[in-house]
Amino acid sequence: MPRKNLTTRFCETVKVQERTDYQDEMVRGLALRVSPNGTKTWNVVFTRESDGTKQRVKVGRFPAMPLEKARTAALKMVTAVSAGEDPSEEKRARKAAMTVEKLGELYIEKYAKRRKKTWAEDERLLKREVYPEIGRMKAVAVKRRDLLDIIEAKAEAGHVAQSTQILAVVRKMFNWAVDSDYLDASPAIGVKPRGKAVKRDRVLSDAEMRTIWSALPEAAVSEPTKDILRLLFLTGQRSGEVCGMSRGEVDTDRALWTIPGTRTKNGLAHVVPLSPTALEIVERALDKADDELDAPLFSRVGEPIESNAIAKAVRLKLQKAEAPWTPHDIRRTVATGMAALGIAPHIVEAVLNHISGFRAGVAGVYNRNQYEPEKRRALDMWAEHLGGVIEGREAKVRPLRRPEAV
Repeated sequence: MPRKNLTTRFCETVKVQERTDYQDEMVRGLALRVSPNGTKTWNVVFTRESDGTKQRVKVGRFPAMPLEKARTAALKMVTAVSAGEDPSEEKRARKAAMTVEKLGELYIEKYAKRRKKTWAEDERLLKREVYPEIGRMKAVAVKRRDLLDIIEAKAEAGHVAQSTQILAVVRKMFNWAVDSDYLDASPAIGVKPRGKAVKRDRVLSDAEMRTIWSALPEAAVSEPTKDILRLLFLTGQRSGEVCGMSRGEVDTDRALWTIPGTRTKNGLAHVVPLSPTALEIVERALDKADDELDAPLFSRVGEPIESNAIAKAVRLKLQKAEAPWTPHDIRRTVATGMAALGIAPHIVEAVLNHISGFRAGVAGVYNRNQYEPEKRRALDMWAEHLGGVIEGREAKVRPLRRPEAV
């Protein structure tokens, strides 16, 4: 085992033809194991007092665990060995005792909440689909068949897309557990989706929009849920974004709703002009919300209503259209309807906060904060059209005109 005064630069750049351990000269016992595929693992090597055998304990991976943290962990472990403890036995005991549910909780807290905007959905899937089946099992005892039983049952019930989502979350959780040394191997390796999800292209017709909107007043759902659905139809934004709307995001004087980048799918702040009808709904919600800037406009027990609750309400209480529909179909309907009104594709993309097509690449960088007047005109046109559809009259909308040259 070559000895090396390890540096961050060396750890970042070292490459090998065969697996090699580099022993740190600064902290005795710490070694960086480098594999030909580029994997770099921190290990602590020590002599077990009980039988004099060499033991190796993995403490993390580089660069997830940087050099200084690896040295700190190694020092603690070497100190424990000097005190007569056996870190290898303790680690094996912890691994053997950990249940899938406990592993899932660690995954959510230590990884998902820090790196995934959709962590709440991961947590929901684990609690609803995984824990009831294998939550009490020891994580080290889970086999591939246990995971297949879960995702195959969901796919066979006709929920192929959800079975794929469950697999993705479970695979990520177990891969994280291996990287973080909670497990030695992942039971999800080699497990493939049980089918290909069908890409949805559902667009609601005018008659269906009229039926759904007209059904809202008497629907057996909460008033905030009704207003969220109305705003989905009026703004074309994502369900989670509307559900999470807070007082501080709304400027009623300018009729603007600014969604911070922390709440958008692409991580970019997004300004949504509010049509008069949309503003009326928002102002009604503001009157009922708490005074703090971060107070949610649509809440349940003080917490924002979650998008999956809206999807459930639609699935159980609002299937009034000609065929089954979901809240996300509204967004697709708004985009299609705007295009039919003659609104330019790049303006539709700007309304939806899409960075693709006309707004992709270098042009997208320069145009990111533009089009606010055009977006307002587009959303006003759409609201006028929607009002005409709902009332059964012909909407009086005018196509967008090009701005005159200066």
